[in-house]
Amino acid sequence: MKITWKHGDRTVEFERKSMPPERFTALCKLAGAMIGGVVLLGMVHMVGTWAIAWAVGALVAVGFYSLAKEGFR
Repeated sequence: MKITWKHGDRTVEFERKSMPPERFTALCKLAGAMIGGVVLLGMVHMVGTWAIAWAVGALVAVGFYSLAKEGFR
């Protein structure tokens, strides 16, 4: 991968090898987990632990109701 940076009359160029796909995937998953953790901590700070617990419980109850209504196909 060749990178060129131009600023006014100055030019900087350098070339480096691309990252392996496995490493890129691992870094993306790590970044996603970090963002998810920060969002979760922010939600707990804003609304409190019990509000999130009740919301998760309601989501599970709706899921079970949906499964029961479909007849567990």
